[in-house]
Amino acid sequence: MAAREMAARVRGRSVAWGMIGVGAAWLCTLTPRVAEAQNNAIVTAGRDQYDNLRYEEAIQTLSAALIRSGNTPAQEAQIEEYLGLSYLALGRTDEAEGAFRLILQREPDHALDADLAPRVLDFFAGVRQRWIAEGRPGATALSTAQQVTEATVIEHRSPPTQPRGEPLDLVANLLDPGHRAAGLVLAWRTGSRGLFHRLSARGEGETYSVRIPGADVVPPVLEYYLEAVSTSGIAVAARGDAFAPLRVMIPAERPAPVYTRWWFWTGAVVVLSAVVVGTYFAVHGSSTDNQPGRLTINVTGD
Repeated sequence: MAAREMAARVRGRSVAWGMIGVGAAWLCTLTPRVAEAQNNAIVTAGRDQYDNLRYEEAIQTLSAALIRSGNTPAQEAQIEEYLGLSYLALGRTDEAEGAFRLILQREPDHALDADLAPRVLDFFAGVRQRWIAEGRPGATALSTAQQVTEATVIEHRSPPTQPRGEPLDLVANLLDPGHRAAGLVLAWRTGSRGLFHRLSARGEGETYSVRIPGADVVPPVLEYYLEAVSTSGIAVAARGDAFAPLRVMIPAERPAPVYTRWWFWTGAVVVLSAVVVGTYFAVHGSSTDNQPGRLTINVTGD
């Protein structure tokens, strides 16, 4: 009997572990598909922002997409192309060239849509010529092992809360064994809507520091992220991004105690004065006769 129970338990555990293994394998195949779908939604949003002439928003969105894992080669090319076009539309030619060079490193024969403005096509052709003249830097892709070894990492811990109106000082360590980053940039905004402001952090070795002004530290929340950027200003790594920023809760001010309000003490003085006057008249009466009171006592004998 005991042997049969033991055998049943062993079979049950084997089945359970088999189901776990199947589930894990299913999740492994599902995760890349989920990442690809999520990234595709972000890329689509960035492209729509570009098409609607919202170039700053497009750059913010596409930069978030660029540093996310799970992009397909086609997605990466689309991200870099629209990122370059957005920078170029704003006249930021250094960043535009940096984005276009990323495409050429992977696809040396990449061509833009022939329907784009001639100045855009001429700019891209100039980028290609300069890239070729420089010996096609970056054209040799790193192996997967090299990418892991030389990955750029931002170490940073986000504070959970910050008092209202007080500047927020942030510190981060930038680990960059592959020397891909030229600096660290902070992007922040008050609340959960609108564009992020940007500010370069001050670096000393691997440690970077930056301050968010107290005027922007207002309830209910402050959102921010950190980007490691290349010499051309293109993001190569991040801690948070525009679609998944780091968040710091800003508590609302506690209401001041009532006794600190001016009107409280003004009212208190009025009430106290009324009490004093009322008490006086209750005790002394309210007669206006200035003559002293007169008391008569009659004594009669028997």
